[in-house]
Amino acid sequence: LLFSQPEKSSILVRGLDHSRAVSNCSLVDDYRHQQLEQMKKRLGEYGEPLMVGEYKQLRMMFDSGCPAMFWLFAHTDGLYDLQDVIQRKLRGKQSGDGAEVVGIGVGSMVLARYSVDKAVYRAKVEEVIEGELFSVRYIDYGNRDDTLTKDDIYPWDEMLEIIPPQAVPCCFYKASEAISKKTSLNLKEMEAFTLLMKQSSPMQMVVHRRNNLPLDVFDTSVHQLGPDLVVSLRGKDGRDVLHKLSKLSAFTACFGQKTQELDKLQPKTEVPTEKAIKQLEALQPPAPLHAVPHPLHLHDADLVQDDGDGPPSPVHPMFTS
Repeated sequence: LLFSQPEKSSILVRGLDHSRAVSNCSLVDDYRHQQLEQMKKRLGEYGEPLMVGEYKQLRMMFDSGCPAMFWLFAHTDGLYDLQDVIQRKLRGKQSGDGAEVVGIGVGSMVLARYSVDKAVYRAKVEEVIEGELFSVRYIDYGNRDDTLTKDDIYPWDEMLEIIPPQAVPCCFYKASEAISKKTSLNLKEMEAFTLLMKQSSPMQMVVHRRNNLPLDVFDTSVHQLGPDLVVSLRGKDGRDVLHKLSKLSAFTACFGQKTQELDKLQPKTEVPTEKAIKQLEALQPPAPLHAVPHPLHLHDADLVQDDGDGPPSPVHPMFTS
């Protein structure tokens, strides 16, 4: 096949343009990979999957759940940095295309817009309703959104798997069977448990056992059926959270008569004063609170304000606690 000189020149130009494009994409990927690796280092112990051991910093925040399985996330500056990277990655994309492009189903990893603040977060699909509505779990905060459409779903970026999920489902160590199997709560119990966990946050955590393999969440064939970690928690007041739960009238029956009798035999512990609590908090390095980065794909669009009736925002401790 013979080409004229102009045709040969055109082919050479197109080949050079393609090579430059491939080279540029490679450079961008290399930069993003280095950026995420540096971010992982800045996360310190939270840049690795949470394993058996003690996490002494007051970092673990309660998001949602019940005594049998509740979601905690590590509140760090690195989490804000991660969200900034994701928002910039999706700059200019008004709507998602993930659901149609890659045939997303239950178990798929996605980037998903949150219906309250319109920002986009790492998430895993937990349910698909008639191929139109998606329920996802935000893996860095632990909360869930059940009202997403195809326009709210963006394709997953495997490079983001460099950073482990910052949220994890947990249950209490040495909890009675009545607590460890308490998967449903009445309104009074839910209010009491949620208030206790939020008031105790941020918390110190000791992981006694891991039930699942680290990073299983990124496996599309693995579905969340129970808690990943068995933990002891100590609130910012220095007291054991499970012990405080046993003192709530809504849960007295769950701990049994024996627990109450043993408690009477133990010496009374003085409740820390507000001054003592502030002194305890002063021992911890300050954790600056940040708002979520402005969703760059929205530009001048107004953010939807949470009216209080929707699901909790992934960044709700920064705004509503």
